[in-house]
Amino acid sequence: MTSASYPDPSRRLLITGATIIAVLMVTLDGTIAVIALPHMQSTLGASQDQIAWVLTSYLLAGAIATPLAGWMADRFGRVRVMALSVVGFTLSSIACGLAPTLEFLVFARLVQGLSGASLVPLSQVLLLDINPPEKQGPAIAAFGMGTLLGPMMGPILGGWLTEYVSWRAIFLINAPVGVMAFTGLMVFARDLHPGRASPFDARGFAFVSISIAAFQLMLDRGQMLDWFDSTEVCIEGTVAALFAYVAVVHMLTARNPFIKPAIFKDRNFLLGTMLSAVTGIFLTGVIPIMTSMMQQLLGYPVLLTGLISTPRAIGNIITIMLVGRLVSVMDARYLIFTGMALLVCSLALLSSMSLEVSQTRMGFVTFLQGCGSGLLFLPLTMIVFSTLPREHRNEGSTIFTLVRSLSGAAGISLIQAATIRDQAQVQSHLVERVRPDNPVIGWSMPDFDVMNVPGVQAMMGEIGRQAAMVAYVNSYRAILILAVIAAPLALFMRKANRTAEPLAAVHGE
Repeated sequence: MTSASYPDPSRRLLITGATIIAVLMVTLDGTIAVIALPHMQSTLGASQDQIAWVLTSYLLAGAIATPLAGWMADRFGRVRVMALSVVGFTLSSIACGLAPTLEFLVFARLVQGLSGASLVPLSQVLLLDINPPEKQGPAIAAFGMGTLLGPMMGPILGGWLTEYVSWRAIFLINAPVGVMAFTGLMVFARDLHPGRASPFDARGFAFVSISIAAFQLMLDRGQMLDWFDSTEVCIEGTVAALFAYVAVVHMLTARNPFIKPAIFKDRNFLLGTMLSAVTGIFLTGVIPIMTSMMQQLLGYPVLLTGLISTPRAIGNIITIMLVGRLVSVMDARYLIFTGMALLVCSLALLSSMSLEVSQTRMGFVTFLQGCGSGLLFLPLTMIVFSTLPREHRNEGSTIFTLVRSLSGAAGISLIQAATIRDQAQVQSHLVERVRPDNPVIGWSMPDFDVMNVPGVQAMMGEIGRQAAMVAYVNSYRAILILAVIAAPLALFMRKANRTAEPLAAVHGE
């Protein structure tokens, strides 16, 4: 493909801007509503279990619709699907902001999730497509900043709008953003080769969707319902496993399956997707428990917690900008491995912490996390799609995004559940040893009296803090082991083909 086949630089810039705005809008809405839930609950007169469906419906719809994005892009054209997705997301956002009842709000959030599911996976392939190989690094770096800044900005922007304007404003601000994204896509981008999709495999899509929906529900409601002590969670887990098995069998035996097995024959795609799943678990899962540890255990106020987390964003931005240039001259496998090594270092520091950890050390850990994830994102995306056949790019992008999203959700749920249960077990063991005949108690606290209620309460509080810290450290160590095992996967990938012809389905001409 010649350079003349690509859009001119100014048009590429405008297409990139519209794409990143759309991505930022969708990723922002994944986290912006979390902080406003209490205000929604009060306004709409909902219980805690009912208001949780505002988040669950969005995540559930997104998980179901993401696998469909690749087929729709092949059938109707990528830009057309993205533009319609922006329209649906914008209109449903306005509906969320004007929702008079909880039921209407949940329905609008469901439409939001369905509409926005295709934007992230199709956007990264669009940026690869409109840029020549030597310009793909900076384009994906810009895309990476959009996907990373959205979740980081969500709680901050949502908190400010909820406090000083209204919780409805967190949805209504999508209206002007959506208009800009839609205009940019429709005016500057073009579909050249729509209608290439294979016949739609309705059964395969149904099997995959039911399995994903049940799995997402199990993750989202498991902690609230005490996991497998709940009949609902057991049913959801069983349905997820059963339909996952049926979907795999169908994929391997059907003539034109919804997910084609041939896509997994590409070594880079297979290993890259596995690596993305693992990093999704410990990147997405570690950040919430670190925030919880700083606020609830170390006693940091919200503002200080935000300040200590800021180096993560700084590290992200620095490394993404740097790696956008390095990826064209260095082997992407070594950049990925370096990113994994930085994450392993951050986890090693976390797994050796105590209640006396300094704020400086916590800030350094978040900086390492930001640098590591920044080094991972762009090279991993580039190497996965550099060897993937042209006809599988749309489908590959949706699977890659879906796996990362589901693994992140699983990481949050599993790590939080393991930490809570571990804390209870450690606290039980420690309490058993606080008795008058224990020589350690007599030696370290000779004045301790079990009949002194304030003294016992102070002792129990300290035991709770120590047990919580042990639980956090145990979780960090488990994730550290997983990261060490996963890191060498990067070295088994094939070297990126920088001269490979990119996908030619969409251009801005």
